[in-house]
Amino acid sequence: MAGKTKYLLNRDGRYFARIVIPKDLRAFLDKKTELRTPLGPDRRSALAQLEMAVADMKRELAVAERRAKVASGEAITPGRYPLSPDEIAVRDYNSRMAFDIELRNAGPGWVSVGIDDLRVKLLRDGLAGRLNDDTLETLIGARVERYRLLGNTTATRGTDDWRQVARALCMSELESLARVAERDEGDFTGKPENPVLLQAEADPIDDELSTTEFNNLTFEAVIQEKERLTAMGLGGNKKSASTLQKYRGTVYDFEQHRRSKKIATVTLEDGEAWRNTMLEAGKLSRKTIKDKLATIRAILGWGQEQCRGKLFPTTPKGTPFDFLELPVGEATDSADRTYSLKDARHLLTSARTASRASNRWIPWIIAHTGARVNEITPLEKADVFELEGHWFIHIRVGKGRDTKTHKGRKVPVHRALINEGFIEWVKLQLDGKLFPGGKNEDQRIREWIREKVFPNREDMPPPNHGFRHLFEDALFVGVSHKAALYITGRSSGSSADDYGGSDLRLIEIAAQMDKVRSII
Repeated sequence: MAGKTKYLLNRDGRYFARIVIPKDLRAFLDKKTELRTPLGPDRRSALAQLEMAVADMKRELAVAERRAKVASGEAITPGRYPLSPDEIAVRDYNSRMAFDIELRNAGPGWVSVGIDDLRVKLLRDGLAGRLNDDTLETLIGARVERYRLLGNTTATRGTDDWRQVARALCMSELESLARVAERDEGDFTGKPENPVLLQAEADPIDDELSTTEFNNLTFEAVIQEKERLTAMGLGGNKKSASTLQKYRGTVYDFEQHRRSKKIATVTLEDGEAWRNTMLEAGKLSRKTIKDKLATIRAILGWGQEQCRGKLFPTTPKGTPFDFLELPVGEATDSADRTYSLKDARHLLTSARTASRASNRWIPWIIAHTGARVNEITPLEKADVFELEGHWFIHIRVGKGRDTKTHKGRKVPVHRALINEGFIEWVKLQLDGKLFPGGKNEDQRIREWIREKVFPNREDMPPPNHGFRHLFEDALFVGVSHKAALYITGRSSGSSADDYGGSDLRLIEIAAQMDKVRSII
């Protein structure tokens, strides 16, 4: 009999990755006692996903450990990923050369910036060892600290090790400035004169800033590879088109901030600078900022996995964002994202006079099913069917259609929709799509609501949240928890997610829907 697989948990035929949280870290993880990630019902698939899931949970624990140390005043130990001074110099040189190319590609202004002769002299003196610690600190100290924070050195000012690293960085900057001067004259053939850097070009060290196949890897390329892998059933859960569109918007903002699309050059300092800029601007909520940072961290993780740990070799099982402190989200009242009964009734009454089918029926459907708008816009006539006197809407997955949980469901048609004439309207439609438009139809509905229904209101939540939250409140009337999860398409991570598979269960769910009140 095979022994138990570490971190793998089986509950009612479904598998999870599970790690118990040490007691001293629970206060930094919402007082949870364990981390658990659903892996699905298939053991083979679960085992394939297990290592990745455990790595993600261990990163969570590492962040919690860092927060615990900060809270207790305990210093975080540098040198987790040590490099020799020569290796740090190579990394710094490659980083500067890559940045020089980026600046030249960005516009002509960089070429007109001259080289500071005084700095060159100081760098030479620093390399020779003629500078005292104060002058060396001013000249190159920030660079030494950067590599200390990256975990590449434990050197602190006042030690021989610190001066050795500082001198190595003086050398790398001197060499890079020589290449910059050559490139300003159109000569891109120059080679380092220092033997350390010259040898590195012949036999480059394996790091994220050296000249490797990953140096030109972009965020977009990582996202596209994620799409390709998940379409094959690999690389974790598939992301919906709307989620990936949101991710791409966040990536664009991050790229604009750091003025680079290259993923391999991302540093912890980039994340901290972007976070602080957004917080200081005060235009976004802390939760939104937290979500944006988490999105970039997720994509960095995808890239690291796709490159088999070589994208960020100093953190082979993680990324530079793993130790990024995320903002604490503000406590919000869910009522702020829920339609009041007055507003909901006004919207539904207005929909009765709408000429466009989407505006006429989709508000009524989402108000009485809790479905998301983009789950309803692709509905076809065949998706509305009758079973034992009960009508259902089949929200499908596949052939360009998806849901947040990547699972389809059959939702009972609420009596309010039947009384409103929805079924009779469906019967009159031709086979095929019920509603016009394509992927942007949900945007048209939002614009109609904003411009026609609530033209002078700036405080209205989007219909997805406004009606969904209101409908979920209506489920408190006595609908079973399992049925509520199924109807609204929420995942519990248990076998309850498959509730509603048979005709008999559908009839029982329809009976549960009969308990839910009408909005009008």
